[in-house]
Amino acid sequence: MSLDIVVPNLLPPADATERMRSIRLPSLERWLARADIRSEPARGPHEWLAAAYGLASPAPIAAVALAGEGEAQPGAWMRADPVHLRVDHDALILHDASVLDVQKHEAAALIEALQRHFRGDGLEFSAPAPDRWYVRALRDGLPTTTPLWNAHGRNVFGLLPEGGGPFNWRSALTEAQMVLGAHEVNERRAQDRKPAINSVWFWGEGTKPPQIRKRHGIVHGDDSFARGLAALTGAEARPRPRAIADIDLEPDAQSVLAVIDTLAAPLHRGDEAAWLAEAQALEADWFAKLPEAIARFGEVRVILPFERGTRVAVLDASARWRVFRPRRPLAAHA
Repeated sequence: MSLDIVVPNLLPPADATERMRSIRLPSLERWLARADIRSEPARGPHEWLAAAYGLASPAPIAAVALAGEGEAQPGAWMRADPVHLRVDHDALILHDASVLDVQKHEAAALIEALQRHFRGDGLEFSAPAPDRWYVRALRDGLPTTTPLWNAHGRNVFGLLPEGGGPFNWRSALTEAQMVLGAHEVNERRAQDRKPAINSVWFWGEGTKPPQIRKRHGIVHGDDSFARGLAALTGAEARPRPRAIADIDLEPDAQSVLAVIDTLAAPLHRGDEAAWLAEAQALEADWFAKLPEAIARFGEVRVILPFERGTRVAVLDASARWRVFRPRRPLAAHA
């Protein structure tokens, strides 16, 4: 048996604060020193999972994620996630939904406005969750897009959709901004001093693959793409566990996946204290218990996607005896 633990946003980015870059997680550092580590090019958890499951690049993130929402549907889909665009001198900086705290009624009202505006263009918008929106388009009219995790915190100029046949997706983005910016939902948010939900971000284009190879028998996590992979491969999807000890040892599963995505929101909000607290909680609930997990599963892989790639640390019984390998601070692995 084996256990894959995917922990995005734990390796601090280059622009992280000094406190974040100097964090020490002794248990994780000990086992990273004893692991066989390789670097892979995927720069986000979805990219790594897509490659692990043999999906072509770019992966149809939206179509697969819809299956994880319990709403698998035919057709060509993109994510159309709610974002906040902020003018900064001559740049337009994107902030994702982690800074917005979108409420269910707000999402419903804004989706209805987008649907009304774009109905004549053949677009269908939906929001299975307040912070996860989707749009169905013509199969031969999908553009090439920039993933949301690559666009966050960056100037969107130069990252806008490219191509897509006769339909102008850049104009659609501008129109969406006009629809959302003038909506009464944002008038109320302005009165409450909340950032405006003033745009969507199109990404994750594609159609549901006819077949996906089964990589894991059980998938733990709240991420819709990971849960979609479980749904489309016949794996069992379970909620994200609180700790590594909560993952059951099931011989029939052979391989188990856990996606621990608690660090993205505080990182994207710039909440240093919350990110540090979440990292320390992972150290106590997950990394300090790695010896027991290795004994139970035989092999444990700790997968750490970050801005420049992904580190994959492979741990098995032999790692227990590599006691003389020097430890390095967490940031040294980034």
